[in-house]
Amino acid sequence: MAKTFIITGATRGIGRAIALSMSQEGHSVVLNYHANEVNAQQTFEACQAVSDRVLLVKADIRQSREVDRLIDSTLTRFGAVDVLINNAGINIDRPLLELTEEEWDRVVDTNMKSVFLTSQAAGRVMMAQESGGQIINLGALTGITGRANGLNYCAAKAGVLVMTKCLAIELAPRVRVNCVIPGTIRTPEVDERFDLATNEPELAQKILLKRIGEPDEITGAIRFLTSENGGYINGQKLIVDGGSFLY
Repeated sequence: MAKTFIITGATRGIGRAIALSMSQEGHSVVLNYHANEVNAQQTFEACQAVSDRVLLVKADIRQSREVDRLIDSTLTRFGAVDVLINNAGINIDRPLLELTEEEWDRVVDTNMKSVFLTSQAAGRVMMAQESGGQIINLGALTGITGRANGLNYCAAKAGVLVMTKCLAIELAPRVRVNCVIPGTIRTPEVDERFDLATNEPELAQKILLKRIGEPDEITGAIRFLTSENGGYINGQKLIVDGGSFLY
């Protein structure tokens, strides 16, 4: 059964892969982005090449009025909000003693406050729908383990993990909420951070499967959770990392 997906941070990396996959599956897809017009247009055109049921919405999801506009645009075009994928996120790494208040706020607001705002707005719609709905948050391994120079990012992603549980408790049984946690995935952000052309063999050795993950392997987890086969999974974290972290 075709669903309507809202994907935040949908025009790059994992978000783009999810958007393309859901379009190919015949779902209606709402691509949310904030800043990069070039990536947004490229992803929109790629999705349009396989489906005309795609909508591009520029919105700063750190602001409630922008989130409301995103939801309203989705309802106007497709009439429902079946699945919300909270994928938007940024890193601004800095040692603790150098981290600024602005850098803290920007990272925490983008990675965590946005999840609150979008889940609240979409949750209201889903709770009123006969079909209910699903929310899937994208987490991070460092939200469990922590790391140096990433206090803002790690704290925000740890918050998303707990938020997943709280949302699942409050919205059950009509809305299922889960968290997918990627490991090291081949995306532009990971390439920029780690210089995969040089460092991929070293990074791969730290993973039990001895390779970097691909974005489509995250979309596979999303497809499973949003299918009937995943219908009894709620309030959980699904770690997709090739065995780089055992928990």
